[in-house]
Amino acid sequence: MFLRLPAGVVLGVACALIILGGAAEAAQPGRVALVIGNSNYREAPLKNPQNDAKAMAAALRDQGFEVILRQNANKTDMERAIADFGDKLSEGATGLFYYAGHGMQVSGRNFLIPVDAQITSEQRVRLETLDVDVVLDQMAAAKSRVNVVILDACRNNPFERRFRSTGGGLAQINAPEGTLIAYATSPGKVAADGDGDNGLYTEELLKAVRQPGLKVEDVFKTVRVGVTRRSNGAQTPWEASSLVGDFYFKDKPVEVAVAAPAPPPAPVIAPAPAIPAQSLDLAFWDAVKGSSDPAEMKAYLDQFPTGTFAALARVRMAALSAPKPAPAPPIPVAAPMVKVEPAPVVMAAPASPAAKPDQQAALPPATAPMPAGTFDGRYETSVVGPRGALKMLIDVEGARITGFTTGTGDCRVTGAIDGNGAVRRMEMSCPSGNRYQFSGQFRVDPATGAVRGETTEAGGFFTPKVQVFQK
Repeated sequence: MFLRLPAGVVLGVACALIILGGAAEAAQPGRVALVIGNSNYREAPLKNPQNDAKAMAAALRDQGFEVILRQNANKTDMERAIADFGDKLSEGATGLFYYAGHGMQVSGRNFLIPVDAQITSEQRVRLETLDVDVVLDQMAAAKSRVNVVILDACRNNPFERRFRSTGGGLAQINAPEGTLIAYATSPGKVAADGDGDNGLYTEELLKAVRQPGLKVEDVFKTVRVGVTRRSNGAQTPWEASSLVGDFYFKDKPVEVAVAAPAPPPAPVIAPAPAIPAQSLDLAFWDAVKGSSDPAEMKAYLDQFPTGTFAALARVRMAALSAPKPAPAPPIPVAAPMVKVEPAPVVMAAPASPAAKPDQQAALPPATAPMPAGTFDGRYETSVVGPRGALKMLIDVEGARITGFTTGTGDCRVTGAIDGNGAVRRMEMSCPSGNRYQFSGQFRVDPATGAVRGETTEAGGFFTPKVQVFQK
């Protein structure tokens, strides 16, 4: 039998085994990507986004994407590129948007900043920048089957410090159906621009998209493990996904057997090389094995319950969760609104249910402090009162509490806790000038090692009521 090749060359074979799939592939129908990298800002130029965009465009072309590339784009260039991107998308297609450069959040919305932006006031943000929702609208209108939005735009920038309602990094976006949104770091956090030719996040992403046989969710899990390990936990990539189908940047090699006309024995097709199952396991373990936080051991076990290091992780988690001899009591933290002596000062609340803003509820008695970092983490809660509810997102790090209200309100939350979890001060300051104080206690569940907090009293128009903070 003869096999005719595309170039017109004829090859005589009795039986042949062909492995399809190479490093560089022609654009596959229905794969369209828009890649933008902005570096040359008038204020605070960045080193890596232009390099990141160029490298990302090349990697996506290798995986069969038709790529629209824009570097150092002004607002008009970005708008036209997004319009061209929407025109090329079609129903059932795969659309990918990658952006590297400055970005900012205002009132819970994310904006990408062109190189010619002149942002002198908060009111000019929507006029000078590009709302991320514009990209999502193009994808929704095209009814593309799989949409991926990658935002390496969590760098701290000079614009956001000028306005009251901006926050560090980017805000969380709810991914529409069929969409995955990936951030270089977790919402509200910032990522460094990087010292090499590429940013840390994009450098790990470039390696992951070239690995064959990885679903898109596993690609970003691999990126998260690599970035977290290399940054020593300072930067943790994050995704929001509502994908309903599978997507692979690079499929496994496809094997096709070509048989001779005579009935020979059935051709034996060699199995494709298996992706090392232990690679993600080992990378995750390397990232957490030196941790003193039992929650990180639990996170490993949640991902790899039968992994190579599962038994060791359970032993470490049990040891870290066991009570330890109490060290010498720490010096109480002095807070601006409550004077704290070596023993907490109890301030009695009035008989009325509604406490005044400058009153503080009685604090729990001091006990032996927990190990350092026990209460570190992110908590979500809401405070309910006669005039509505405010949702808060707070971070606990050592003795510091910081955070902000989400949705509406634009209020900032600050506070302090002591070594055994008593909230020595937590205050919410709002743009209206109102301030509200809370007291409470963070606790560890000895059975599960989970941490949660409870507030027992609020000031201002909020009725005292137990509210639960859940990590």
